[in-house]
Amino acid sequence: MEAHWSFPQRLSRRVLTALLRRLIRLEVEGLENIPAEGPFILAANHLHVLDPAIGLLLVPRRAVGVVKEKWRRPPFGWLLAAMGDVVYVGRSNRRALDEAAAVLRGGGVVAILPEGTRSPSGALLRGQRGMALLAGRASVPVLPAASHGQERAARWWRRLRRVRVRVRIGDPIEAPPGRLDRQGQQAYTDRVMFAIAGLLPPAYRGVYGGGEGAPAPSRARVAETDE
Repeated sequence: MEAHWSFPQRLSRRVLTALLRRLIRLEVEGLENIPAEGPFILAANHLHVLDPAIGLLLVPRRAVGVVKEKWRRPPFGWLLAAMGDVVYVGRSNRRALDEAAAVLRGGGVVAILPEGTRSPSGALLRGQRGMALLAGRASVPVLPAASHGQERAARWWRRLRRVRVRVRIGDPIEAPPGRLDRQGQQAYTDRVMFAIAGLLPPAYRGVYGGGEGAPAPSRARVAETDE
């Protein structure tokens, strides 16, 4: 059974939601695509430090975020804990992968940023294979989502104005067909990243914009492995 937020988390989320509404003007499309029940992975692009807050506060269900170990330190760790539960990824990803897979097997939601780091240009970077590895291990679908506008937050806040952030949520992508080899993991990752790119304006699509040097299309064969 999916766990509920603790009372401190419910209280802090209300405060943070009220604060975010004063800082950003959020426009959301595709909320109806968020499954009301059952496990899934929420995968989104990464433009700003606000991204985890937008993702964890946007999903009406309790979600566990996957973030880098460096964000455990205060005040970031406190803020993340206030928004929801977090799995930290350090030098070894095995423990984090096991924890995230356990959440999904229990019917929960895991939020992940497949690029692994913020894009300095705002355009999509090549997705990392960890998302596909997790989806294959837990046999769950991935829900692609994209947002933009938050990268201009400081400019708007200096004018004492709310920044306009647009969020689009796509259709769920079915779980991989069992465990994948490295090539299959990258093929599945690229499939999700192309879906995220399709939710963004062309200027944000980066390596998934379809031009020269773009990754192989998502129709590449997804190979299984017994490992």
